[in-house]
Amino acid sequence: MNQSSSLHPTSQSLNGADLFSMFSAATSALRKHAELVNRLNVYPVPDGDTGTNMLLTLERMLVSASSANSESASQVADAMWNGALRGSGGNSGVILAQLFKGMSVAFEGEDRIGAVHIANALKQGRDFAYSAVGNPVEGTMLTVMTESASAAAKTAANAETILQVIDATCDAAAKAVENTPNLLARLREAGVVDAGGLGYWLVLEGIRLHLSGEDASTGAVLPDFVEISDAATVLAQEFLHSTEDEEYGNCTQFTVEGPSLSVDAIIAAMNEMAASTVVVGDGNIVKVHVHTETPDEVLQYARNLGVVDQVRVQNMNDQRRDYAEGWRQLAANANETAQVPIAVVAVAWGDGLVRIFQEHGATVLIAGDTMNPSVQEIADAVEAAPSSNVIFLPNNRNILPAAEQAIAITEKNLRVVPTGNIPEGIGALLEFVQTRALDENTESMTETISNIQCAEVCSAVRSVNLDGVEAAEGQVIGLLERKMVVSGDDPGAVLMELLTKAITPESELVTLYWGGPIHQKEAELAAESASEQFADVDFELLHGGQPHYHFIISVE
Repeated sequence: MNQSSSLHPTSQSLNGADLFSMFSAATSALRKHAELVNRLNVYPVPDGDTGTNMLLTLERMLVSASSANSESASQVADAMWNGALRGSGGNSGVILAQLFKGMSVAFEGEDRIGAVHIANALKQGRDFAYSAVGNPVEGTMLTVMTESASAAAKTAANAETILQVIDATCDAAAKAVENTPNLLARLREAGVVDAGGLGYWLVLEGIRLHLSGEDASTGAVLPDFVEISDAATVLAQEFLHSTEDEEYGNCTQFTVEGPSLSVDAIIAAMNEMAASTVVVGDGNIVKVHVHTETPDEVLQYARNLGVVDQVRVQNMNDQRRDYAEGWRQLAANANETAQVPIAVVAVAWGDGLVRIFQEHGATVLIAGDTMNPSVQEIADAVEAAPSSNVIFLPNNRNILPAAEQAIAITEKNLRVVPTGNIPEGIGALLEFVQTRALDENTESMTETISNIQCAEVCSAVRSVNLDGVEAAEGQVIGLLERKMVVSGDDPGAVLMELLTKAITPESELVTLYWGGPIHQKEAELAAESASEQFADVDFELLHGGQPHYHFIISVE
């Protein structure tokens, strides 16, 4: 750019240099909060990083715009669109790029543009964004683009300054972001607003700050509902647990250049081969973003159209696991300081079982059959719990006496629910209600454990003849309520015979927690066989990670 911007709050029109300065400010505002936008991203998956992808799109757009040797708003907008198209990444970045395509169309032939041009650019960008997305979903950035464009159109006709239009646009965008959980169930379940929508508001807010004469680089003042998300709210752990087993495939992005490309035809082909399709561009260059289990098939299709470049393939299943672990760590940190009316402390062993108890709100004292916690260790865990009222779940009959002794050495109001095993502990925790009184919770949690049977599959540590069943050292044995009822050489066969003895006509749900001695594939095959044999019972397979035990089984 070879001209300085002269924008001020009463500006009625702007040129190319003004455009560049506005979006430089917008980039600064987003950069300040890009990590927050990344953290809020839950839909449809953590597909890269929403804030980072939007920020990179803006930064690459600015590089392209800075090389435009013109003062014309039209020519600078064209350069911005070219840079945004080639530099956009991720679903959010590609959609954001459509704002600059809208500007390129709306500002065509104009050296200076006014409020009506800006309103038209926002509408055009919104329309291009919807056209680019294979299956538009409301409650996302698309909705925020719609509401902000509508507000701009209503204000532009009578506006005296550019700032008046941007003010109205920002207000509408903020309201739309706040409303996204009401439109999209996944956001509501997770307890957050839409990440892309927030990123789009930050872009508009950066422009508003710049037009108002404020420094956008210090960061936009976030609305109250976002401040809560940033400072205190931990992503709903039930949401993480419910989406744990979802498979997402590969986020696949690339450009294709060739003669007479048809964007509509490419969209149609991508919709058949993949999901989360976003396709933008023109007859010469097209940017594609899809989610697919078979990226090679998609790329081969593109190579038949022209020259494929900027290929990026990311495994979203790995992203999901990393993302979930980050949120769980945040939850654990928050639980260390946040006070609650009643805290639950539970004993568990195995990374999967520890995670399950933590996801349902418990503070976990890690121990087990071979490392029973002492009275003092239990009391210390109770003292560290974030409440003066504590319910303790021993989850092991051997720990129960020590738990009862801990009541005498802690100053807190401690109640012990006599859970003798992991299934009883999980069942009791699911019965816990934070708004109930301490003793009422203790009573209801104690009552519910009587409806749960516990069975276990493990290896015999010595030869034994017990409860009328004989097992050699190293053989697999099946226990039902701590009584040995079956032995054998194959864990799957022992599991099936054990379930035959454990399941009754009243049984409705069997949960299999698989652990250290067995691999996931073996556990999945065993669960599938059990589900086929006991067709009237619902089966759930969860990773427990417990040492020594192939399966810990809950029968309800």
